[in-house]
Amino acid sequence: MLMVYSPFVPYFKFDFFKGKASKCWVAADCLFEAAGESRKQQFAATALIMGLIPLTLKDIAWPERRIIYTTERLHWTVEILVLALGLIPTETKNKGDTRAKSQYGTMLATAAWSMSRSIVITCVVSCASVVVLSYCGMFYMELYSKRSALGCPFPAWIVAWYLVAIIPAAIHSAFAGIRRMISAVQGADEDWPVQIAWAIYYIAGTLIFTSIMAVTVLELIVWVGLGFAVTGSSKLLAFFICLVFEDTG
Repeated sequence: MLMVYSPFVPYFKFDFFKGKASKCWVAADCLFEAAGESRKQQFAATALIMGLIPLTLKDIAWPERRIIYTTERLHWTVEILVLALGLIPTETKNKGDTRAKSQYGTMLATAAWSMSRSIVITCVVSCASVVVLSYCGMFYMELYSKRSALGCPFPAWIVAWYLVAIIPAAIHSAFAGIRRMISAVQGADEDWPVQIAWAIYYIAGTLIFTSIMAVTVLELIVWVGLGFAVTGSSKLLAFFICLVFEDTG
């Protein structure tokens, strides 16, 4: 019964479940059997919110904010990384247009374009560090939660999902190179392989986030906070990576 009301307390903290990693399944079964109906309803509600995190925070919210203007097309490896991090690089072929479009209505971009190259590189390193720390936070959050119903002995489903974004991003980049058409909504107006790749990716994300078992309200708040941290730091990193290839200052 104690496990039901214990956020951030994993199964291996209880003496009865110590030992093999597979005992997390037994712990999960015991937790749901001990939970009252009202608690089970709460778990269902938090699971619904968890399922919305990958779509609302990483992709759907404010799609027009995800376009990043570049003078020339990025190298394919950089473009894939930027797409995986959540921004959509769009060529202008003109330095003046790139600066003007990037700075329009955005105080951050206006300030960033006045930075020297060394400061921009420092920002890249700083943002990359925050991204790594955010991923570590996601990993430890899953490690110290009741784990995923997809396979609780493996406590890194969510981090793996973020990293696997490189696959649909690579497909997107390949077809964008052929068609030179990039949309603000990832996969929209693209060939069907691109649409299917992003669709599968986000369906998998919804499944993985929803599968985290017995999420309490306090844990949900932390999950959402980490989601904001990962999304924000990833987009900032992608922004400064693109800025490295521009003539700033």
